[in-house]
Amino acid sequence: MRKTRRTSRVGEMLRDALVEVLRHDVKDVELGLASVNEVEVSPDLHLARVFMSGFNEEETRKTVRALQQRAPRIRSLLGKRIRLRYTPELDFRYDDTAARAGRIESLLHDIKSSEPEGGGDDDV
Repeated sequence: MRKTRRTSRVGEMLRDALVEVLRHDVKDVELGLASVNEVEVSPDLHLARVFMSGFNEEETRKTVRALQQRAPRIRSLLGKRIRLRYTPELDFRYDDTAARAGRIESLLHDIKSSEPEGGGDDDV
């Protein structure tokens, strides 16, 4: 989805309202340590992708699946908290950005530790 100033502002507003809905209104889903990282909104404001992450990947994926099943109800609750002409459809997704960053960090650490000491051309 293309980001504009408007979609960014609406995404932040939706994120804040969604956190409140999940915290206070949705009681039948065990959120655990899952958190809403970002909400990306389509240019026409009809679709909002909600990216979530947590410490335990499997539990977070399970939470995302449960939220996706309850998306129409959550959308209705969200519509009562925001001031938009149209409440966007919600598409909950697992955000694996942190896991990918950790994997890259681990690979870089492995590369650095496998280099022989003093093996660089730094002494030129």
